[in-house]
Amino acid sequence: MLIHRIAEYGQLKNPFETQPVPLHPAKVTVWCGVTESFIIGPYFFEETGALGPVTVTVTDQLYECLLRNHVIPALKQRGYVDRIIFMQDGAPPHIGNPVKQLLKRHFGNARIISGHFPTVWPSRSPDLNPCDFWLWGYLKDVFSTPIAHLAELKARIEQHILNVTPETLRSVVEHAVSRFQLVAENVGQHIEHVLHQSREI
Repeated sequence: MLIHRIAEYGQLKNPFETQPVPLHPAKVTVWCGVTESFIIGPYFFEETGALGPVTVTVTDQLYECLLRNHVIPALKQRGYVDRIIFMQDGAPPHIGNPVKQLLKRHFGNARIISGHFPTVWPSRSPDLNPCDFWLWGYLKDVFSTPIAHLAELKARIEQHILNVTPETLRSVVEHAVSRFQLVAENVGQHIEHVLHQSREI
């Protein structure tokens, strides 16, 4: 917390009294996984502080723990571990050694698209990731009315995820597949211009 002096006199009995204010605005860090029939998550990266949950920075240890304790069991429960291609960008927590070992053990190199794997996630390509080209935009609707506190924000995110229909997910994954096909047709080059042209038609 940043401590600063209240500059306006009259707000407090003692004009030289200080009050703690957050250095940064309150926020959540959320992870979701998208398949053609369900969403895994949301999972919030946080720890319990003296005043309740506190958002934490994602590390490879936290990410590996999320995968091991939540994501992979959820995929196993639905019989998906052997059926999916696991895609993730090359963010540092995604490519730590414990994470890579866990992913290899469950998906093998052939079914992982990520940095530091044989099939590398193309850099600067959010247009390929359903979370980037659809989910995060969809979730921005949680801000359509004011939010009083982080618990309310988290509840709204959870409800929005629950409201997603299987038909929507199928459509999103079909769009992702067509985007990969466009990348192949364009010999691995960026496809934003092609996507932009197709929206204009």
